[in-house]
This record gives sequence, structure tokens and C-alpha cells, in this order.
Amino acid sequence: MPDHLQLKIAGVRLELHWKGAAPTEECTWPFYQPFVEAAEASSRGPVDTRLHVHCAEPPTLGGARLVFDARPNHWRLTSSGDRYAFEVFSTKPPHTRRQVAVMSSDFRAGDVYVPRQRRAAGSSWSLTRLMRPFGELLMVNLLGQGHGALLHALGVSDRGRGLLFVGASGAGKTTLSELYRAHGDDVTILSDERVIVTRRAGQFWLSGTPWPGGGFMVSPDTVPLREIFFLEHGPRNAMIADTPLRLYALLFQQMFLAFWNREALEWAMALADDLVRALPAHRLSFVNDASVIEFLDGHGAQA
Repeated sequence: MPDHLQLKIAGVRLELHWKGAAPTEECTWPFYQPFVEAAEASSRGPVDTRLHVHCAEPPTLGGARLVFDARPNHWRLTSSGDRYAFEVFSTKPPHTRRQVAVMSSDFRAGDVYVPRQRRAAGSSWSLTRLMRPFGELLMVNLLGQGHGALLHALGVSDRGRGLLFVGASGAGKTTLSELYRAHGDDVTILSDERVIVTRRAGQFWLSGTPWPGGGFMVSPDTVPLREIFFLEHGPRNAMIADTPLRLYALLFQQMFLAFWNREALEWAMALADDLVRALPAHRLSFVNDASVIEFLDGHGAQA
């Protein structure tokens, strides 16, 4: 049986190794399976981060200091020497610690300690539980090293043209994704909740992630990012022009940030500013029916 698994998310390769207890078969379906790379080594590029998964109690980091406390979101970050540790807690009282990831200072290698699941066929662990929120936190740190950002947004590939719809919870990301999904085969929903924007060779790119919202739609595709929309409900479909400063604030609010890393924060601030200045960006007021897709199609034909 295989003892490793490689995921590719927005061009970032994560390789997981384990001994003994293996991930449950269903844990890669349906959200992670599209991001699993083929077994042939020739099809792979260099690995960005290697993770060793252990079904065991995590070690105690001596002299650990608190770096960032996100206990309301059921995780926290500590450091000890040249290592970081992400501690994830149960969402149910008494909120016991359920997972720990001990990472190198550059987040390129680490050991993840997860609880063992007892099943009729033997012991196993869940990739889904391992990767959320830890997978998102890991990506935030890797992207913050001058590569890109994870965003709370809907990403759409419309005939290969990347459209980014930014909005807080309730702004209409899932609604719009459902309307787009019914539109036809030329449209791919990259994710209705978490997407990644990267910049390379002077071009912005939009990528899907395995972390969906209520629409449960994901795709591993990466497409050129062409336009940004800031969602809001309204009595009619309309594009609303606004200042770059206002749009920058709306975008920055929906970025997942490494608050504990000054350089990463400065990178994210610069990226947000460049995005709203380099690409067409508007507020989109829309109604919850198929007319908004026709409206966006018409807008795209004029762009």
C-alpha cells in the first residue's frame, strides 16, 4: 500500500508521508481527490512542504511561547526555538486539543500528530480533519513568502477567464456560484469559499482550493485573473465604480493574513493594492436570479 500522498494547490506541492495507520479511503473524496497528483514521479515538480503524519500524542515543546491566539477559531500558534506549532482544538466543549503540527521556521517541513480513528478494517486518520484549518494556515504562511494570498471569495473560470468575486459571509458567493453552475460547460467554479491569487512573471493567477463553502464546489484549475467584483445584494444588477482605496479596504478584509509575520503582512498589503490598481475592479450589486449571469456576460463582452 502507498505510504505517501502528494497534493498540488495553486502550484504549491504538499507531500504527506505516514507509517502504519493510513488515511481513510473516503477522505480524499470529493474535495481533495482533484488535487491529488499522479503517482508517476515524472509528472511532479519539486515539493514545497513535506509533512510526516503520526497517529500519536504530540511531543511537548519546551519553553514554547504564544505567537498568535485564535482560540475563538479553535487554534493557536506557538514557537519554541526554530520551530512553530499549530495547535487545533475541538469545536465542542471542553475544546480539547485534537491536532498539533510542529513545523520548521520556513514551514517547508513538519510533523503532524493526529488522533487515531478505530475502524473495523484497522486504524486510520482523516485527511479532511487534518487539513482544515491546518492546511489553510500552512498555505497562508507559504503564500506570504512573496507568492500570493488565500482569499474569502468565489472564483470562476469563464471560458478560461478568471473572475474573482469577493464578499463576506452572506454577500452571495454561494448563490452566484449556483447560478453560474447552471450556466453551462464553459464555466468552472474554482471554489465558492476559498480561492488563491498568485503573481508570477508579471501576471496575476486565480486558483481553486479544496476548501468549499455551502455550494460544495472545488476545482484544481489555475487561470489568468482578469477582473475583480465586490459583491453586494441590490434591487438591480449594476456595476458601481469606487475609489481604489475603498476597493483595497474591501479586498484586504477578505484576505487570510499571517498577523504574526510582519513581512508577510507587508507583502499582502502590497498585493492587495496592486490587484485593485492593475485589474478592472468594481462593486457588483446583483439580484438573486439568472439575470445576473446574463448581465455579467454582457459586461464581459464589452471588456
